[in-house]
Order: sequence, then structure tokens, then C-alpha cells
Amino acid sequence: MLSTVLRGACGVMTDLAIHPLQFEADAGGAGVVAVMARRALVTRSRGPYSAQNPPREAMATVESIALRQSLLPESPQFTVEVDGRWPRLAVVFEQLRLLVRYVVPEDAPPVYQPKSNNVTLIGDIKIALEQVASSLEVASRQLGGQEPPIQITLSYPDDPGYEQTVASLPVEFRDVIAPVIPTIELDRTRCDPRARAAHDEALRTAMYSDQRMEPLGRNGFTTRVGSARIRDSGA
Repeated sequence: MLSTVLRGACGVMTDLAIHPLQFEADAGGAGVVAVMARRALVTRSRGPYSAQNPPREAMATVESIALRQSLLPESPQFTVEVDGRWPRLAVVFEQLRLLVRYVVPEDAPPVYQPKSNNVTLIGDIKIALEQVASSLEVASRQLGGQEPPIQITLSYPDDPGYEQTVASLPVEFRDVIAPVIPTIELDRTRCDPRARAAHDEALRTAMYSDQRMEPLGRNGFTTRVGSARIRDSGA
């Protein structure tokens, strides 16, 4: 179920201190893209790579994950990928149906990355994902044990109100505010009207008491969770 996938992914992102540059999930599993930590990038490598000359960045990331092994719900499988221009590390959590792909900065998706000491953004993203997971669990009880067939993607569109927001803040606090709105996009096009209505009701149950759910398009909605947003564009 997608709710189980989301909760497992949030747990691993917490345990490994991952900020997701990309995230997608459905009932079959989830995929995350993250940049390797700075401590893994102190010494950079150069190919061609081989078993005798593996990329140091990837191996340092493996070592870093191994140090956190006791926190993880299962032992992951590691695959060093060297078939592209830059080395990557694929970390598979088979039971959780989760793939985490670590990349070097040069290979990272061109999206906003917060400073390492700013955990507000990832915290709000995980809260939003947990809300979606809760809503799916509630909806499944109304749908005979079946969760609505939903797909999820994470994006970072620009915040149109960013300049106005930071203009009212002291300079020392402006770095905390991101110029983007992390958006959990729900694709509910495979939901029939009954499943969509059950999920709409379940979302309201999972939301905070002061959280507003605004209509969007024909069948969609948008709601804020701190600095993040959950949205169905209503297509």
C-alpha cells in the first residue's frame, strides 16, 4: 500500500538525514534522489572506475550509511553505478520498496537545496507525506480495505510571495526562508468518483484543525503544511 511506502520512506529520510531533491512514489514503491553528504565529498575521484578504483565519494557514502545501520529498519543493498559521466550510488531497501540514489553535486537535479543546518524544509515535506499516508489509511477503511490508486511526485516551484516575505524579516533570518514551495503533487486520475470523494474526506480528517483545504480546478485541491504544500491540480 502507498501509505506503508510513504511511512517507510519518511523513516529512512530521517535516519539518513536525506533532503530529497526528487521523490516519487506509488503503491509499488518509492524513489529518492539525494546529494552525497559533504563528508563524502572531501576527496573527489576521477575515472575510469574499476573494482580496484571505485569512486571514493560512493564508498564514503556506503561507510556513512553503515555507521547508521542500527537506526535502519533493514540492511540495504548497495550498487555503485559508473556507467554515466558521474558516479552514483544506488541504495535499495527491498522490504520497504525504496530506492535511494545518491549523486555528486555536478549530477544533481537543478532544484533548490537548503543549507545543511536548515531542517525546516525537509521537516515540512515529511509532515506533508505523513498526512497523505494517514489520509490513505482513513480512505481505505471506507473503500473496503483498498487505498485510492494515487501516484505522488515532489517538485519545487518558485514561491511567488518570497520577495515580499523576506523583505519584512531581519537580514539574519532571511536564509531560513526558501524561495520555493516544496509541493507534494497527487495524481488521482486513476481514482473513480467514489475513491476521490473518500480521499477528500479522509484528507480533511488528517489535516490540522487550522489547516485550510482550497479547491483547485474541477476536482483538485491545495493545502499548505508549513513551508510545504499538498496539491492535486484537478486534471
